[in-house]
Amino acid sequence: MGALKRFSVLRSADLDEFRACVSRYLTPHRSVPAGPGGARIRTDVSMADLGPLSLIYGWHRNCELNVQLTEEVDYYDVNLSLGGFNRIRYATDEVLVDRSTAAIISPRMRAQMRLSTDYRQLHVRIERYALERRLEELLDRPVAAPIRFQPRMDLRTPAADSWVRSVRLLVRDLDQPSGLTAHPVAAGPWAGMLMTGLLLAQPHNFSEQLADRGIGEHRPTPLRRAIAHIDTCPEEELSIDRLARVAGVTARSLQRYFREYVGVPPREYVQQARLTRVHDELRSTQPGSGVTVAEVAFRWGFTHLPRFAAAYQERYGQLPSTTLRAES
Repeated sequence: MGALKRFSVLRSADLDEFRACVSRYLTPHRSVPAGPGGARIRTDVSMADLGPLSLIYGWHRNCELNVQLTEEVDYYDVNLSLGGFNRIRYATDEVLVDRSTAAIISPRMRAQMRLSTDYRQLHVRIERYALERRLEELLDRPVAAPIRFQPRMDLRTPAADSWVRSVRLLVRDLDQPSGLTAHPVAAGPWAGMLMTGLLLAQPHNFSEQLADRGIGEHRPTPLRRAIAHIDTCPEEELSIDRLARVAGVTARSLQRYFREYVGVPPREYVQQARLTRVHDELRSTQPGSGVTVAEVAFRWGFTHLPRFAAAYQERYGQLPSTTLRAES
């Protein structure tokens, strides 16, 4: 039985059409039948867009498929099985996706897959910028490195079980014309809840910091003054000496506070705050505005464009010009 039937975008007996459709919503790939039956393939694809989070459902019958991603993923992809299984191989990991195990592909990863016949797959796609912004909100500081999840997600653990049940509830609600998600304002809360839940349910390189996230409430007052000043006006000239004057402590004390309570030095915090503002502005730029990447970068305090572009690509996995074109 299918899922997200109200959001169907393809029903086809052509493997090339199925591959092209899935590639449009996920990552370009090659897929070939792993045995006899390819000529009798039947496929369905549905896609529900909830802004920074989308659900992509695919179902193929009558043959197994070998799949090779031809480009690196630039978003977070939680692979769930609604029937059948998928064996996903990464560089050094292998995950068998079934009803008790999910797999997470993080940005810049490539993967190979072997999909069983009659496999029903549900992908929870989360845009990288949105998940990193949610993590920043939880940590109360900029995130200086990409989030890297452990690829294997055990859905039998209490937290992961709660998360996947929330996904299934969302799918059921989307299939109801009069469900909560039929209202335009409902998409945001669903996306936010699932992003927060994933960050808390699945181990990643920031999990320990999230476990200690209450520390932000006990930050020294001078540190809170410095952070508030950076967050309010990151475009200003924010040397360590100036921030120390704002905080009312010595530069050495402020650096120690950042190291102990934030985990990054002041200069890196400033850079990440500026990158966030640049990214937000590039994404919101209207078509035909004539705004350039250089204008936006200079406006938010970046003076060396090559270094800015490198830092932006390191954080967001693409050049700033790509973000500008994609959004406009």
